[in-house]
Amino acid sequence: MDIPPPMQLTRPSQSDINYRLIVLQNPIRARASGFGEKDRRPIDPPPIIQIVAENSQGEPVEIPTRDSTFFVVQCELYNKERTETRSIVYTPKAHTKQPSDHYRNLVGSTVSNAYHLYDPDNKQGVYFIFHNLCVRTEGNYTLKFLFISLAAGEPMTMTTSVQDEVFSEPFCVYSAKKFPGLTGSTLLSKCFSKQGIKIPIRHDPPYKRIENMIHREEHYNKEDEEVQQQQQKDNEEAESTTNSSSEDDCGGESSSTNQTQRQRKYKRISISEFLSPE
Repeated sequence: MDIPPPMQLTRPSQSDINYRLIVLQNPIRARASGFGEKDRRPIDPPPIIQIVAENSQGEPVEIPTRDSTFFVVQCELYNKERTETRSIVYTPKAHTKQPSDHYRNLVGSTVSNAYHLYDPDNKQGVYFIFHNLCVRTEGNYTLKFLFISLAAGEPMTMTTSVQDEVFSEPFCVYSAKKFPGLTGSTLLSKCFSKQGIKIPIRHDPPYKRIENMIHREEHYNKEDEEVQQQQQKDNEEAESTTNSSSEDDCGGESSSTNQTQRQRKYKRISISEFLSPE
């Protein structure tokens, strides 16, 4: 039940509504983006958070659009054990006495607004999507999501607080050499992408790639068989030509021997005997 606002404030208090975050899509892996500003490698798949509302009796409550405009979820980077934050990384300067520089380890859009979308079962809900989160350094991490409802604050003080928080499953950030590659686009990511959300989608499913590889292997096997048959024919032709040439060579050798024998029957005469016969 909404409490009427005192002092003629324009909105009632909603402190009697409890909000709960649910991680629908957990990150799996990512490639370290480094400290450059151009090379950004988003976490794959993009984390997707759903929010549900319940009243004081524990009954589900529909979230109206006018209230969801005041919903904000902030993302922070933590270690695998969920005990220490990893949002800041320090890089010491070598060979200098100057203090070390510090950078944001988690870069990208770390804050998301609420989206009213339909899931693959055609059910409407309120979601928060982090499609371009990147991590600079490699390691094992987890993400912490904090929900703040600006519409759930007290009208007297005009303040609010964190309504709920939730952690994602641990994920690994690899270096460029060890990165195994991106995963396939999930059904939830494809569903939200069709509704206008900027989520990178890979259109080629894995089974098509496998079919293409099998088709290519069959094609290459057929080509190899044809090449082997052609080589066999060429070898047979080469053998036949060598046999014929060897026979010709044998005939040539016999004729040459006969010629030499015939030449040996002639008597050699010197020039003086030829000029002065007896």
